[in-house]
Amino acid sequence: MIECLLDLWAEAAPYAAELYPAVIAAIVVLIICSPRLTLKIAAVVLRLVLFRLRVVGKENMPYSGPILLVSNHISLIDLIMIQSVVRQRVRFLVRTEVINFIPTRFIFWYLGVIKVPSPRRPKEMKKFFTEIQDRLRNGETVCFFPEGAISGSGNIMRFRSGVQPLIPPEIQVTVMPVRLGMIHGRLTGMHEKHLYFRKLTRWPVDFSVAIGEPIDHKLSAFQLRQAISELGAIAETSPQPGERPIHTAFIYYAKRHLFGKVFFDAPTETWFGNFKMLLLTILLSKVIRKIDKGTDGYTGVLLPNTPIAAGVLLAVQCADRTPAIMNFSAGQAVALNSMRRAGVKTILTSRKFLDKLKWEQSEEMVLLEDIVPTISKSQKLLTMLMVLFLPTRTLVRNIAPLSCYNMFQQAVLLFSSGSTGNPKAVMLTQRNINCNVQSFIRVVDWSTTDRVGGNLPIFHSFGFTVCFALPATTGTPVAYVANPLDASLIVKTCRNFAVTILCATPTFLQKYMMKAKENDFAALRLCITGAEKLRSELAERYRALTGRDIVEGYGCTELSPIVTINLNNSIYTLGTRSDHPGSIGCPLPGIHARIVDINTGVELPPGQDGKLQVRAGSVMKGYLNDPEQTARVIQNDYYDTGDIGHMDEDGYIYITGRATRFSKIGGEMVPHEGVEDAITKFLHSETREVAVAGRSDRQKGERLVIFHIIENIDTAAIIEGLRAAGLPNIWIPKADDFVRVESLPVLGSGKLDLQALKKMVEKLEN
Repeated sequence: MIECLLDLWAEAAPYAAELYPAVIAAIVVLIICSPRLTLKIAAVVLRLVLFRLRVVGKENMPYSGPILLVSNHISLIDLIMIQSVVRQRVRFLVRTEVINFIPTRFIFWYLGVIKVPSPRRPKEMKKFFTEIQDRLRNGETVCFFPEGAISGSGNIMRFRSGVQPLIPPEIQVTVMPVRLGMIHGRLTGMHEKHLYFRKLTRWPVDFSVAIGEPIDHKLSAFQLRQAISELGAIAETSPQPGERPIHTAFIYYAKRHLFGKVFFDAPTETWFGNFKMLLLTILLSKVIRKIDKGTDGYTGVLLPNTPIAAGVLLAVQCADRTPAIMNFSAGQAVALNSMRRAGVKTILTSRKFLDKLKWEQSEEMVLLEDIVPTISKSQKLLTMLMVLFLPTRTLVRNIAPLSCYNMFQQAVLLFSSGSTGNPKAVMLTQRNINCNVQSFIRVVDWSTTDRVGGNLPIFHSFGFTVCFALPATTGTPVAYVANPLDASLIVKTCRNFAVTILCATPTFLQKYMMKAKENDFAALRLCITGAEKLRSELAERYRALTGRDIVEGYGCTELSPIVTINLNNSIYTLGTRSDHPGSIGCPLPGIHARIVDINTGVELPPGQDGKLQVRAGSVMKGYLNDPEQTARVIQNDYYDTGDIGHMDEDGYIYITGRATRFSKIGGEMVPHEGVEDAITKFLHSETREVAVAGRSDRQKGERLVIFHIIENIDTAAIIEGLRAAGLPNIWIPKADDFVRVESLPVLGSGKLDLQALKKMVEKLEN
């Protein structure tokens, strides 16, 4: 057969040269006459060479017009990608200043895009609306980018207008929402009217196009933005192309970079190379399979932040089990009770760590010091040969046959802070964690040169995701510090390890700032805080030291945990300044947030306070053994955070307080956190010195009580200062509402212990 084909080719070769000019001419004519087909060909080429395109909801697209596509805008190739999934030729609406950008002017002219004039030119705008309506009357397909520009950060920006002015009143036009998402990598960007090309961090680049069901053309600009944001959350709920669980992703990375380094122990200044970590993971996983006979699939982990702890977490996952991480800051009794209620039969820990905690060894605890001697030299040699010579796919199937590619396998069992009661056991899947990691690295402009400070405890969801899952899945080096309050060591690590991304609570960061000098944070390009409100004095002090802004974020354990980060809209000024002061930011890509009425559950317009609800692939699987509570907080795929706040037109969220942290005084709702913040600003305090709660009152139903740790407090001056700041009278406490205490109840994470605060109020009332 092959010989016959070669003979045919030899006979045809002399005539092929004569066909080349005709073929080239046909291609040129095709390109000139059919821009739509050219776009499709370009999309095919890009998909073969550079992109991995994922299309969701293509079946929703009608076969004929008139159709108006409404899409977010994330890159210069959006036009190509949209046209590649739409059958009809699409007429794109592009702002005049973008069309006039010299490097792309010819391309836009060739594609026949329609100019969107400046709103300051009413006559041109009138002609523009008439032209669009005429095209829709003729059954054409038109695409509108309401943001008016390419997003600088990957987040959906403010929509400038709705689509109703574009719709002819006498005909039915199908309005289709389209959500574009670039999962990894950003090829180009615009900053100060200059085009930048960026180095790829992942190959191929994942690009997604999600097409929703038709929407009402009467929706406002804000409602359109919300509809496309929700479409993004729906599209990214399921696993993405090529996605792997944490332990599998690390094995793939380590096999490609066998002599690379990811995990660093800061106290001893020791690297754990990938080869060593792979051996540790595989050997421990085999031991875990033998010693853990629990029936619920959970293996307890009680360890501080160290490379050994990371290896144990990977080993538990490789043993097809789920690590249940003990929150040792809650105390031995509470932590052990939580583990036993979860059905944990084996807890992996260290004798050295137990001595440091001053805990007694329980019957469930297995010491690593006792496990290591049981591993024979022959087992080590066999494992070494497996790592060196087995293909990666064969290796992962041999090590973790049940979980190696299961994205819905539980990745971890974490316990909530217990600030409002007993800690809840939160089940997070591999997809939950990966979804959050992918959203995070898109907006922080992650690159292979980044280094993470591993200071947040891994029993905390923020620490687990950023300090463990992110390094394990992407190969980002991480420097572990066992004690998050060891400010001297953390500052030293930031300087010597050249940490570029540091996450901390304001309480932790305030301690770091006391030890930091001018050049200690020189490499730090992004500092993110969460778990409690960022105090303005701390932000100003950090800005004076580094010339950068602290970026405030928001999240919770049940959401894996990051929901928002208050970044400005351009990655080129990332970390140098935050945006929308007082806000926690807008939801990350693939995460949708809404504000609903407390009583009716109806979504509220911008500026109105209500309950914050979140929909995303990062929403937990549920609470372990508590289906009623799970059903109470997750309804219609939305997780109810229990926080009260509002959203502005740009999608930025402002938290007013928790639903449980309000006092109803004289029929009005007074937020405790709002009063706390006002008093802290008046005192110019960098630390938490006051905690506001509510107590019963015969006349007004409730009254405020201000617990504080300040000696010789001048209550009269504070009250007068609150009045001068313009606070409502009902927010301002009276002099006898101030109660001095020795200390304020704070959890290990830095959050206020609301359960303990409630007991303080009860004791006061008794």
